[in-house]
Amino acid sequence: MNLPTTATHLRVLLSLFLCVSSCAIHAANHAPKNQELANKYSPAAWAAQRKYTDIAVISVGEGAKRAYVFRPDEKNLSNLPLVLFMHGWRGTSPKNFGSLIDLLVRRGAVVIYPVYQEEGDKTSPQFVTDYAATSIKAALAMLDLSHPGLVDKNKTLYWGFSMGASISLNFALNQQKSGIPAPRALVLVAPGEPHHVARGADAAPIAGRIENLQADLPVFIVSGAADTSIGVPTAKAWTARLCHLPRSHRNLLLLPSDTDNGNRISAGHGSPGAPDSRFDFPDANAVTPARIAAREGFESSGSLNQLDFYAYWRITMALFNYVAGEPYPTELFTPQSVENSFLGLWPNGTPYASAIEEDPCK
Repeated sequence: MNLPTTATHLRVLLSLFLCVSSCAIHAANHAPKNQELANKYSPAAWAAQRKYTDIAVISVGEGAKRAYVFRPDEKNLSNLPLVLFMHGWRGTSPKNFGSLIDLLVRRGAVVIYPVYQEEGDKTSPQFVTDYAATSIKAALAMLDLSHPGLVDKNKTLYWGFSMGASISLNFALNQQKSGIPAPRALVLVAPGEPHHVARGADAAPIAGRIENLQADLPVFIVSGAADTSIGVPTAKAWTARLCHLPRSHRNLLLLPSDTDNGNRISAGHGSPGAPDSRFDFPDANAVTPARIAAREGFESSGSLNQLDFYAYWRITMALFNYVAGEPYPTELFTPQSVENSFLGLWPNGTPYASAIEEDPCK
């Protein structure tokens, strides 16, 4: 009577042994690739990508109709790609995204950061696209006069966070009406809509009919998985309305929180932020510095971590490089690619929890 039970136990133990061995081999096989990616997207690797040093700053307009223009402080530059950087609600100062703006500009971008709202909640979300368009056009007109040929408007990336993602979509869908350069790619980060910040008529959607977005426009949507009130539901809903785009031109990536040895990284709504105090312009009516001196690395903060280096920045820079003229980043849109799932290593060498791709169009 005991023989069958013993045989069953042996089979179970053998199965477990084979599984453990297989998993160990799988982890060992991925270890070199993990280390390669960890080095490729490390803070030092990002810093090494910067070609220029100081950043020239120009402000155009006042208050809600102001825009900040950031460009490399170099002479004789021309045909630089343009990044229209749309912040989130109340994010009128560029400080919260200063490290990414620094990386983009010193890599060779001209970044325009529209303020689009007055302090607090005085501005209705229904006005923000018009305000943003007005200030962006004023900034481009100023550049055409002061630095003719500096910007190649055919190389334009839209980058939108939270409410800024809705503004970016609105512009992409109504490019002729808005009068601003058409995008070659969109990065939509932790997307939000007016109903997240307003009520009544002010809460009406402003993104537009997403189903009409041109099918050859690359769109990457990314959100922290803990951003369950704003980013995740909006990201999923929008992606489900983009099924007319081929899989090679759309992706949705959710980034998990993780903990290791008492250290925790939270992938909430604020996780895309990477502050740099040199970009702190709290008053949209005040005079701004004409120049931001270069720094060696990136300003340390609790918000600058693996999610930036291996996701938010990696996605942004891959599409920026494409817009600037480099080959199409197929790895961004390849289902279950190693680069999309890998989010770096903890100090002890343990991989951070993997990012999750979702495709509601299957």
